[in-house]
Amino acid sequence: MKALLIKDWKLLMSQKQFFLVTVVIVGVFLFTSENLAFVVSYATIMYTIFTISTISYDDYHNGMSFLMTLPISRKDYVAEKYTFGIFMGGGTAAVVIGAAAAVCKVRNIGISVEELLISVMTAILVSMFFLSFTIPIQLKFGAEKGRMALMAVSMVCFVLIMGGAALAKRMGWKGGELGELFGKIDKAPLGIIIGGIGAGCVCILLVSAFLSLRVLRKREF
Repeated sequence: MKALLIKDWKLLMSQKQFFLVTVVIVGVFLFTSENLAFVVSYATIMYTIFTISTISYDDYHNGMSFLMTLPISRKDYVAEKYTFGIFMGGGTAAVVIGAAAAVCKVRNIGISVEELLISVMTAILVSMFFLSFTIPIQLKFGAEKGRMALMAVSMVCFVLIMGGAALAKRMGWKGGELGELFGKIDKAPLGIIIGGIGAGCVCILLVSAFLSLRVLRKREF
């Protein structure tokens, strides 16, 4: 797995334009925005998404077929992708939080540590959900077909959500129970919220990794 991690890290390092653009955007937000929690969340999600592009690079010019001839099992490949995604999300969050703290001192503005931590954990949860959703699709259909499949699934989910909301409104449900639930979550201790988000990330990743491994084992190269 170490070799695969090094490969993906070198791929990341080769994307200088991606780095430059995102660093500039994050820097501008840090020095102009009052909502630094949003900046941390944005950077965390952006860099975690890069994990998906490494699968596209692996598929390019039958690269996946070459990788499978090396002493690397399909289980190692799947585990590396999720590990790389976790490192990208967690590492980016840690770096940007440090930068946000430094900017707060320079700009002499206050920031709620609790709000920042919850925002970061929520961003990590969203990132892990995105990875868990897209990695199996990418491995199943490849880069080009994977994009089309992802768009199709996203549209179906959108239609289901909008249809469910319209049906609930037609039946006279105003969502009061859901509002009460979010109110209780908001009042819960910070440790419980972070622990719950962390447990959610682990569950999502485990289910997705199982599906990804099953897809890759059935794939012929």
